[in-house]
Amino acid sequence: MMSPSSERIRREGTSGRFYLIDGVKFPSVTTILSVINKPALVSWSAKVEREACTLAATELYAELAPRPQLPRAMYVLALEQRLGQTKAHTKALAAAAEIGTACHSKIEWLLRRQLGQRVGPEPMGPDAVEWSVMAFEDWSKAVQIHPLAIETTVFSRTHAYAGTLDLLAELNGPALLTVLERQGPVAVTLGDWLRRHDTVTACIDFKTGKQVWPESFIQATAYVRALAEMGHGRVDGALIVRLPKLTTDPAFEVCVVPPARDLFPVFLAARQLWQWQFDEEQAYRAKRVAVA
Repeated sequence: MMSPSSERIRREGTSGRFYLIDGVKFPSVTTILSVINKPALVSWSAKVEREACTLAATELYAELAPRPQLPRAMYVLALEQRLGQTKAHTKALAAAAEIGTACHSKIEWLLRRQLGQRVGPEPMGPDAVEWSVMAFEDWSKAVQIHPLAIETTVFSRTHAYAGTLDLLAELNGPALLTVLERQGPVAVTLGDWLRRHDTVTACIDFKTGKQVWPESFIQATAYVRALAEMGHGRVDGALIVRLPKLTTDPAFEVCVVPPARDLFPVFLAARQLWQWQFDEEQAYRAKRVAVA
């Protein structure tokens, strides 16, 4: 799969990530979806911060206990210095992102080698990465994947967005059905359809973690529609493959993304909200520059 001249731009201030497609900047799908509230992430962040503060206060108290009691202000200052400038939940998110990035790099290396492409040295990572990759290999063998496109930029000129698709691949239909049935009941219509098709073509997005969040389905839907607009042939649908990072969660999980006709309007609503937010931010910055 070939795309036009494109260049990834990492970030622009607090505005998120953009792609340069033939000289036009498109916001990334993940940047657009950042407008969706994530209450579970807020609760998790608060929990991590509370644990970090409790641990730091306990350790500091243990160090100071034999000495005369510090004045309150000095104790607070010492505690803040121990906690550091970076928030605990930010560090945890960064560590998780590093694992996810390393896992994607290793999977990309394996897929390109499968296609006979030239690859460099095999990427290595910590145990969490290797555990995720082993789960990927189990899934890959189970559904007999044949890669068609790996880590490819996709975009929509119509709706002005872009992103990086993890994988477009052909899978064995009945084998995929077997995998899904092991996880639980499968919708009758989907089961019948997979039995009738020896191969299916799917956009596949890999996630590392404990669960698949709803916005992942919206993200995959945006990629499916972008592929269709780019004219890359038939795509039957999309899958989210969750890869575990812990030995206590040993199995991969495959989630079927609902039809694009159901979720794409949700993405377009998020796209509109993001654009409003972005325009407001740019106007505010311009006003500050004018005043300064």
